[in-house]
Amino acid sequence: MSGFRIAVTGTPGVGKTTFCSGSDFHVLTVEEIAGDHDCLGAIEDDGSAPIDLERLISTMTWPDENRILVDGHLSHLLPVDAVVLIRCHPHILRDRLSQRDYSQSKIDENVECELIGVISAECLEMPCLELDSAIGIEAMIATAESWITDGFKPRRPNEGIDWIGQLHGGD
Repeated sequence: MSGFRIAVTGTPGVGKTTFCSGSDFHVLTVEEIAGDHDCLGAIEDDGSAPIDLERLISTMTWPDENRILVDGHLSHLLPVDAVVLIRCHPHILRDRLSQRDYSQSKIDENVECELIGVISAECLEMPCLELDSAIGIEAMIATAESWITDGFKPRRPNEGIDWIGQLHGGD
């Protein structure tokens, strides 16, 4: 496949940046794009900076690179061709986020979002490859590269990661 823009998204702490840094593609972050288009707000108490997504989407332009990964938990909301959604088991995610300087409420909110699949639900209308971070970075990258080469064809239609089902005796 020639040119593309792929969002690499998921709850904070799932491994998006590690995934992107291991790829051979040009990588941009949502924060970089927002900063370049003057759509990034001041850093708030929790360490995050709000992004004016509506303004960003209406004003943004893409660089001349033709194979771009966009790293960020809001990247799937930008005008992209496809999405790589990285998921992480909620117990592992809680441990990872606890190592960060996050408040307990921010940790709980992110773990809950991962548990119920908020971002997965937001990606239903676009080509999306959902990956469990437990398979490891190399396997995730290899799977994504194969998916890209295949033209973003669905891997397992209608089968997403279901943490709730797993926690209650399913899969």
